[in-house]
Amino acid sequence: MPITQKFDLKDRMLPFIIAASDPKVPIRMDEWKSIPYLEVVDSLDHQVGELIKALTPQRIFKEEELEQEIQSFFQNTDRDSYGNWVYYPWKNIVTRLLPEEDFIRVRTQRNNYKITHEEQAILREKKVGIIGLSVGQSIALVMALERSCGEMRLADFDHLELSNLNRIKAGVPDLGRAKTVIAAREISEIDPYLKLTIYEDGITEDNIDSFLTADGQLDLLVDECDSLDVKILARERAKHFGIPVMMETSDRGMVDVERFDVEPEREILHGYLEGVSRKELSGLTNPQKVGVGLKITGVETLSPRMKASLLEIGETISTWPQLASAVFLGGATIAHIGRRVLLNESVKSGRFYVDLDEIIALHENSDLEIDSSDSPKSADPRHNLPRNVLPSSYFLTEQELYDLLEKANTAPSGGNVQPWIWVFDSKGVLHLFHDKVRSHSMLDFNGSGSLIAFGAALENLRLASAKAGIELEIIQQIKEFDEDLIASVRFIGKQKLPIKTPYEELVDAIELRNTNRKNTKKQFLPKDVLKVYSEMAEEEGLFLDFKEQEEDLNKLSKVIGEMDRLRLFHEQGLKDFVHEVRWSEKEAKETLDGIDIATLELSAAERAAMGLLKDPRTIRFFKKFLMGYGLTKISHQTLMTSSALFLLRGLKYDPDTFLKAGRVLQRIWLKANLDGYSFQPVTACLFIFHRVEKIKDHGFTETEAESIKDLKKSLNSIFDSENEKNELFMFRVNDAGQPSIRAYRRKVTDSLIVL
Repeated sequence: MPITQKFDLKDRMLPFIIAASDPKVPIRMDEWKSIPYLEVVDSLDHQVGELIKALTPQRIFKEEELEQEIQSFFQNTDRDSYGNWVYYPWKNIVTRLLPEEDFIRVRTQRNNYKITHEEQAILREKKVGIIGLSVGQSIALVMALERSCGEMRLADFDHLELSNLNRIKAGVPDLGRAKTVIAAREISEIDPYLKLTIYEDGITEDNIDSFLTADGQLDLLVDECDSLDVKILARERAKHFGIPVMMETSDRGMVDVERFDVEPEREILHGYLEGVSRKELSGLTNPQKVGVGLKITGVETLSPRMKASLLEIGETISTWPQLASAVFLGGATIAHIGRRVLLNESVKSGRFYVDLDEIIALHENSDLEIDSSDSPKSADPRHNLPRNVLPSSYFLTEQELYDLLEKANTAPSGGNVQPWIWVFDSKGVLHLFHDKVRSHSMLDFNGSGSLIAFGAALENLRLASAKAGIELEIIQQIKEFDEDLIASVRFIGKQKLPIKTPYEELVDAIELRNTNRKNTKKQFLPKDVLKVYSEMAEEEGLFLDFKEQEEDLNKLSKVIGEMDRLRLFHEQGLKDFVHEVRWSEKEAKETLDGIDIATLELSAAERAAMGLLKDPRTIRFFKKFLMGYGLTKISHQTLMTSSALFLLRGLKYDPDTFLKAGRVLQRIWLKANLDGYSFQPVTACLFIFHRVEKIKDHGFTETEAESIKDLKKSLNSIFDSENEKNELFMFRVNDAGQPSIRAYRRKVTDSLIVL
């Protein structure tokens, strides 16, 4: 409840005001003089001189003339009974001041005519409430200095901490002191006649109505509290009473104005928290607050440094940053706009920015400037058909062709780009081409990632054809990396019953196969499952190793997390990431490719934080200052909840090996999903290792390249890997149930050419 004046010196926040005419003043004076170190300051004559000059602004006084006017003033006024004594016990000072009316006149004279006499009189009748006294302290200070109101209500339950001293006007002697006390004392030292009502327990459901309406309804509410549920509560009740609300965020000078006084039906916070209840917002962790806070502020509108900072919460910082310059700018901004609201000027509801970087053109380029001169051009595969393939003995019907390709196209691909073009020629032969324009990315080095996708697609085609009773022959055409033609498929015949073929039982899992990024409690895989996966690799001449112990997974998470971070430091890598994610359901359904953000299985906070990466300035900031460790969080969670992390390797580094890897991975993936296990690729780092090892123009700085080579050594050490074996693919398997949503696939007609 509010604190009223009391003669209790402990943690006193309001001064004692005693009329000079009070007959007890001599007694009080004796008491004050008995207090050690108490200073009595009487500058009344000087103040009267200022009053005289304020009353006669047209006259310029010489020093002697002003002194005579002061003496004349006191000939008509009893000096001993004029004005007030004000005792500030926390400063051990008693000072003599003009009476309230004269004090206000003199103190505000330099406001004229930025604020007129008439406006100053109107403002004197206004009541302003401020919740939260970090940014709120600067707002209260500016409004007190300008005397934008006659009463101020301050609410905060918090106490000053050392980390607050980067933005709150206080000193180390105030550490541990209530923020309400610090603010009230500062305002009282500026103007002891300004009425202050203090809510030292902050705002709750029990006292919000009192804060807004006791002894007269507020004319303006300023919200600067950190508690999201209190933000909603305060607005709900302010809307009920028709009180306008303002808020400043200390980033880009963003100001919210909600004129509930003239728009009683207006949605709170402009509708940004629609569907989120106040109950859901209580007791949130800092990362959860970030997620909700981003719903309020928006992602695109944050400054690059704020985006970078939010991604570091829980890693290198504990909460969001605030600077004194931004806090004081916010104080000035709210005080200025708030005064216009209090004077009933036509201030509209909305969101506004006082962005100094933007105003004085300090903003950085937010575009991704990528050299596209080496980007592949789309070639017409019809001009590149092979001549070494005999016509098919069996000519597929249109329906059979579509059915088989629908199964083939469910194969996984990096970034779900689906990098295939199928050409069905006049001889009944199906040819698989690499759509390099679609797959061009930093990770698809030498087209190796796409080759894995092609191997998986051909495996699907083999299994689906066998079930349909269609015998086929797959002729591998690619000999060197970057060739367009991958393989040709001849259809030899058809029978009524399915054809026996290796792993035929996996065909029923083709439509079940999915990437599942859910993190659940770790469960070890049975040894017979691990054995089956290893045998699948060995049959193709490849090697499959795994790690399942927490110590190893923790080491691997550091390697993979750091590689995820460095990937985004690469200009093309960042562009690829931004372009491959489908940031909304609408975008995912329109493109039918890419990584639907819903498939990442992120919490609301993580999803909001992910959106921060869309601004390349955020990543450039990380790169410049060697930061960005918050980018490793998701990788760490992924690894530590894995049943096991698998590394597939081969003796050769050639197209044939990567096609084999695609076949093996598809078999393991189908087997895992068929048995109820989840499968997720964790392989981006391997393609980066290859890029840095094999070419000089890899796009990383020398320092970054050395870090990447060291991380490669760490990976080899964890897996006890011999140098002669090439890393092809990494993935995790765990028991996570079904994914929330599956990735979309393009229509068969989008990737098929029929001649």
